[in-house]
Amino acid sequence: MVGWCTRKSTKHVMSGNDQKSRTGIFALSKGAGIVVYWEGREICRYASMAEFIDAHLAGVAALEKKQEDLLAAHYRDKL
Repeated sequence: MVGWCTRKSTKHVMSGNDQKSRTGIFALSKGAGIVVYWEGREICRYASMAEFIDAHLAGVAALEKKQEDLLAAHYRDKL
């Protein structure tokens, strides 16, 4: 996932029960940015919602391109 985003992780790891339960995208206080957690681990941090959206759109575009290439190769071999 992080191959296509600007990674600004502090590698913060939560402790206790939060460690496995906190997964999602969270806004930081006072517009300080966006942080993405996966199973209690911070995996990405963005300066703004716009930066997060740009990174997300770039990731989706990359996945779509890979899917198109995979499908083309699969059907090319069937001809």
